[in-house]
Amino acid sequence: MSALGPNATLSPVTPLNFSIEHWAAFWANPHPELAGRLVTPDVVVHWPGDPEPVRGVTRYKQRLADVLAAVPDLRLEVAEHATHGDLLFVRWVARGTATTGPFELDGVDRVHLRDGLVREIRIYYDPTAIGRPGSTAARTPSTG
Repeated sequence: MSALGPNATLSPVTPLNFSIEHWAAFWANPHPELAGRLVTPDVVVHWPGDPEPVRGVTRYKQRLADVLAAVPDLRLEVAEHATHGDLLFVRWVARGTATTGPFELDGVDRVHLRDGLVREIRIYYDPTAIGRPGSTAARTPSTG
């Protein structure tokens, strides 16, 4: 299957079978609307620092839009990944520019699939690391 881009067209009857390639293509050029095509209607996303999980496609797309509004140049790259049954684990490196300046941050997504679509995501990273003086996340790769 080809990489997904902002102009990708997916028929509702096209079996997707979400994979690491979809994850990587999405985060190389993220668009919240495209994410809605990759998840089940009852998707649940656990974001660090959020008091409650994000539930449903509309709220998930809005949460992604909020993140991208705060860090428009946010990009994630796959560092390592593994699958186990209907689970996909992705260790990623995020890069972007926050209000405190450029950052680089490591994290992990645990993605639970159902019928080839994303049913649940548990995101793990330290949200307080962005902008913390002396942290890896506060330094750009060139100064690290």
